[in-house]
Amino acid sequence: MPIRVVLADDHPPLRLGLRALLSASPDFEVVGEAGDGETALALLERLQPDVAVLDIRLPQRDGLTIAREIRRRGWPIRVLLLSAYEDEALIQEALAIGVDGYLLKQEDVETIAAAVRSAAQGLAAFSRPVLAKMRTLRGEGLTEREREILALAAEGLTNRAIAQRLGISPRTVEYHLSQIFGRLGVSDRAAAVREALRRGWLREAAGEEPPSPPTDRA
Repeated sequence: MPIRVVLADDHPPLRLGLRALLSASPDFEVVGEAGDGETALALLERLQPDVAVLDIRLPQRDGLTIAREIRRRGWPIRVLLLSAYEDEALIQEALAIGVDGYLLKQEDVETIAAAVRSAAQGLAAFSRPVLAKMRTLRGEGLTEREREILALAAEGLTNRAIAQRLGISPRTVEYHLSQIFGRLGVSDRAAAVREALRRGWLREAAGEEPPSPPTDRA
């Protein structure tokens, strides 16, 4: 079944461009769109999509307010925020609410579409500059390898892709993720990324060269 999406952004070019791209793929079905927060919340209540793509700066009700309401009402809707801002306070608030992703609007629509797919699959979807905002925070609760794996998970990589990037086995990735989940008191990857960022345990580790030679040792 296609991923059902509601788009909410008060800038028509971005909203229409993203709708056109998603609608062109059989993997997605854009079931509704809105240019303000009140309309968006009403659509979400009525349609119950898989993913809500919300502009943080919506008129009437902003994206953070809507995300908070989604969580308060217990709707099983994944939340992907779009923002023109890398403001750390906004990012921290979004993480505290429990969003599944935070994308900057300067990302191309293909990247945003990929993030929608990641969010629908329960994977975290954060822009690299958002992760970089946390770079100065020191991770004291996770090992270096765990921070590497969690940073790559935050980019939406699968276990197999993480294993290939780091030169370790998928089973080793699964082991480290289970350790991370237990340490953070969470049960999935998106929640682990949010909690690690909130605590300052995660820095951007993506883009580093994999160890050589490859090894399964952490």
